[in-house]
Amino acid sequence: MRKNLPAFINQYWISLALTAVILAASGCAVKRTTKVAVPQSSAPPVDASVEDLVGRVNAQSDKIQTLTATVDFEPTAGSVYSGVIKEYHDVKGFILVKQPAFIRVIGQAPIIRTNIFDMVSDGETFRLNIPPKHKFIVGKTSFTRPAKNALENLRPQHILDALLVPRIDAAREKYSFEESEDSGHRYDVLTVFQPGATAAMFPQRKIWFDRSNLDEARLQSYGPKGNYIEDVQYSNYQDFQGTRYPTLIQITRPVEDYRLTITIQKAVFNQEITPDKFELKKPDGSELVELSAVAPPEDDHGK
Repeated sequence: MRKNLPAFINQYWISLALTAVILAASGCAVKRTTKVAVPQSSAPPVDASVEDLVGRVNAQSDKIQTLTATVDFEPTAGSVYSGVIKEYHDVKGFILVKQPAFIRVIGQAPIIRTNIFDMVSDGETFRLNIPPKHKFIVGKTSFTRPAKNALENLRPQHILDALLVPRIDAAREKYSFEESEDSGHRYDVLTVFQPGATAAMFPQRKIWFDRSNLDEARLQSYGPKGNYIEDVQYSNYQDFQGTRYPTLIQITRPVEDYRLTITIQKAVFNQEITPDKFELKKPDGSELVELSAVAPPEDDHGK
């Protein structure tokens, strides 16, 4: 019947239909929404003065007098820990520390738990026993001459330097402060300089603090002329009977070309450790290697 209607009425119905289609399409466009993930905001930064940060370092250093820890050792890909340690995928260990400079580190093979290395240091000399290689190495902690055999590069002092951040002597040492950012994280950085009367100043160590909680996040150590010696990163802090301490410690030694991760499973602080725990004697049948008997070559890599 509609086909008999006048032309202007047919045109009216056509226009009305087109308008309905357009309005319907517009309505769909208006109602269409896109969900956008809201980025999680990081914790607000904690403000701290230079004096606050120095105080935190010194308080932690003074608080920890001894440490007895059960740990896991894990070499990082590309590390020169390619000798005996690389043969095992589950290296358990024990660490004993006593201020100011005593440390003993023992690494054990999986399952049978026999020692694959045992080393001690008093801050001046170190002694390293490697039973699988039948070697007993002694020398000065300052001696630096990377060996081809991975385990011969082990130094207990390297681990001690990573475990205990040294005090800052505000009366004698010069230091600076700066803010920094790395991978989206914000840090406060204290740089402690080496003593010297010249115009040139060289860093001795840099201590990075996570601005979200002021935990020590990184320690960088330098040699006499500013050469890079050690980089330590700290994370996964836990409370051990009132002592807040990282359970994941990643050590990088550029000079010796090795990297090592230490995961702390158990830790006891300030429990008495008798002096005999830091004695290590040469086993019968082991080859004695005296590194201190040979003058190290002149370089800029030692502390």
